[in-house]
Parts: sequence; structure tokens; C-alpha cells
Amino acid sequence: MTRAAVTCAAPCCRAPIEQGKLLCAAHWFALPERLRNAIGATWRARHVSAFQELWTEALVILDPAPRPFDPPRQRGTTPMTIAYEGSRPVVYATGRLL
Repeated sequence: MTRAAVTCAAPCCRAPIEQGKLLCAAHWFALPERLRNAIGATWRARHVSAFQELWTEALVILDPAPRPFDPPRQRGTTPMTIAYEGSRPVVYATGRLL
């Protein structure tokens, strides 16, 4: 039995990656070093809620929320921007605060 190919988890990226990795090298190194280190540490320590918060932050950095009149995205649910903290959007998607 063969396993399905694993692709980068960044929005709209279909780059193949190794099993057990989250992102392709281009997207991983696009994140700030402190965030990469924190994601790895919380994952290894199995701190699920902290990992979810950091992962959400990473996804916002990699793919900022669309503005109200942006066309819908091809993949998944389109988040809706409800507010901004400085230049960072605060959004809801699939019923969860991001």
C-alpha cells in the first residue's frame, strides 16, 4: 500500500514535502525564526493549544485574510476579516477565532 503524497500546508501551495513536515522550505523560512522555534518546541512538548495559536499566527503571516471584495479562494473556507490589530487581521474561519 502506498501513502498519499504530502503537500505543503501553506494556503494555495501544492509543493511536495517529506512526511512529518508541515511546510515546504520556502514557506517555512518565510516565517520569523522565533515563530519557527516556538512551533517546533510546542509540537515536541505536545502543547496542543499553544501549537494551535502559533500555527494560526503562521498561517496569517503566510496568507493574510482577504479584504471584503477579494474574490473567493480556491482552497478551503475563505476567512472573513472582522478587525485589525495594527496591520494584522483578526479573522474568523470555520467558527474559530484565528
